[in-house]
Amino acid sequence: NHIKYIDNFGFNNKYLQDTYIAVQTKNKEQLLDKYINEFDKNIEKFKIMGDKNPVCQIKGTEEYRKINEFGDGLKHYISIICSLFACSDSYLFIDEIDNGIHYTMMDKVWEIILKISKEQNVQVFATTHSKECISSFNNVQKEIKDEDSLYFEMYDNIKENTLKMRSLDKEQLDYELNHKGHFRGE
Repeated sequence: NHIKYIDNFGFNNKYLQDTYIAVQTKNKEQLLDKYINEFDKNIEKFKIMGDKNPVCQIKGTEEYRKINEFGDGLKHYISIICSLFACSDSYLFIDEIDNGIHYTMMDKVWEIILKISKEQNVQVFATTHSKECISSFNNVQKEIKDEDSLYFEMYDNIKENTLKMRSLDKEQLDYELNHKGHFRGE
């Protein structure tokens, strides 16, 4: 029941409403609002209004706007955060985690994921094709001294006509990204 899958653009309004209930149940609305404000300084609060539409309050006003007016990146970001609370003691699968989210926000996304996933006991599986996103993941791993997360790389072995996978811890990933001169992850 707690397993969630987020496609590359986040949830539709109904799924977002369903996962937001977990944020409310755990009394984490202020934390979510803080994270949203770090994403967009013009947003003060996030709510699900009476008509069941997710809305954001514009900072310094009483005005609320539908979340769809802010672009897919914000909705994807909020979907990820709400899902971390909705998936306590379970799994979260995120396809194309960086889709719609500006690369300058990826460190914040990974910081949130690594922090909340530990607190809520959520195992997160995320896909990306972006070297910037992978580098960001590795930067946050190192910064918070995370020892639990791993990077998995899948690639075609053309000679053997097989799909291969390897895992790298933060030191191995750092070496691949910064010292080896090439990186298969793109």
